[in-house]
Amino acid sequence: MISTADALVNQQDPKEVIKKATDAIQQGEAELLSRNFYKTIELEILGEENFYSQTQAVQLMKSFFEKNKPVKFTISHQGVKDLSAFAIGKLQTKSAVYRVSLFLKTEEGKSYIHQLRIERDDESNNQ
Repeated sequence: MISTADALVNQQDPKEVIKKATDAIQQGEAELLSRNFYKTIELEILGEENFYSQTQAVQLMKSFFEKNKPVKFTISHQGVKDLSAFAIGKLQTKSAVYRVSLFLKTEEGKSYIHQLRIERDDESNNQ
């Protein structure tokens, strides 16, 4: 039974990673979110874009969540095809609404977030 559980831990499908990422974003938990990051991640936060290590990305996400306390996060679109997947959602914070895009890839049976974008959701902010 333990070997089956270990196999399940090592074999994460994209939908499971998206679910875990959704929960982490909702809670504003950068550490929890980073557990699903690829070893290097393309991170874009409000127009600042670059490639970062997991450690650097955690610090940037912590900073973002400290300034923008999550109130609600919902996925509005998601899709999986072959070894890649995506999810797009709205993050409502105390001060603004953001569009969050997650892009995943699968390597050796495990899915990772390799790109994360957070941008102002002007559509929601103007209402």
